Amino acid sequence: MSSSTTPTTVYGRPVTTDGVPNLYAGSTVTPWQPPVPGIDNLGISSVDTFAVPGVGEYTVPFDGFVRVVRSEPTSQEWSNAEVYTNLIEMKMVGECEELGRITVTLNPSCLSAGQIRTPFDPYAGEGPAAKACRMAVGAIFDMPKLGMKLINKEPIILTIDDVRQIPPAGSPGKGQIYRMLPLHDSRRLEDAPVAYVTSLRFTMGGYISPEKMAAV
Repeated sequence: MSSSTTPTTVYGRPVTTDGVPNLYAGSTVTPWQPPVPGIDNLGISSVDTFAVPGVGEYTVPFDGFVRVVRSEPTSQEWSNAEVYTNLIEMKMVGECEELGRITVTLNPSCLSAGQIRTPFDPYAGEGPAAKACRMAVGAIFDMPKLGMKLINKEPIILTIDDVRQIPPAGSPGKGQIYRMLPLHDSRRLEDAPVAYVTSLRFTMGGYISPEKMAAV
C-alpha cells in the first residue's frame, strides 16, 4: 500500500512503519518469544477456488510474497502478549487456462489489519499456549484475460491456528469464507457480484530476499 494513500475502509488497528526495520532472508525467529517490531517480508502460497455464475468453477494455485508490519508486543511474556499487524504489501500470481493469469495485490483503499493473541480457549496441557493469528484483507484480483479487476467489498479473513512463533513462518492457514465471498467488477462496484471465492487455503512461507520479491 502506498504511503500516500489514505484508506477509506479500515479493518483494524493501524500499525506504524516509521523506524521499523525490514526483515529479509537470514532473519531468525525464536519460538515462544514475543519479538520486537519488524516488517516481515515473507513468501506465501495459496490455492484459491473461484466460481463464475453461469460459467464454471476454477481452482488456481498462487505464489508470491507479503509484507507485514508488526506492533510492539503488549507484554514480554508469551502468554500475555498481543501483537497487532498490518498487511502493507502483497503480490501473488496464479494462472489457469480458463481465467488466464491472475495477479492479486492489496486494495489501497483498505487498511488490511489483524492481530496475534492467545485464544480465550487455549489448548490444554503443560507449557505455553499457542496463539491464533488473523488478518482482514482487502484485495484486487487483476484478470486481464477477462478484462476485469475484481474487488472484495467484504474482507477476506486469513487465519492461522497453533502459532508458536511470530511471524508464523511455514504455517498453514485458511481463508474463513462462508460458502462464497462476492467479488465485484471495480468499474461497477454497486452492481451484483460477477464472481465468488469459494475456498482459500494458504501456507505462510519464511523470510525471502528482496531479489526474490522483485522476481514475482
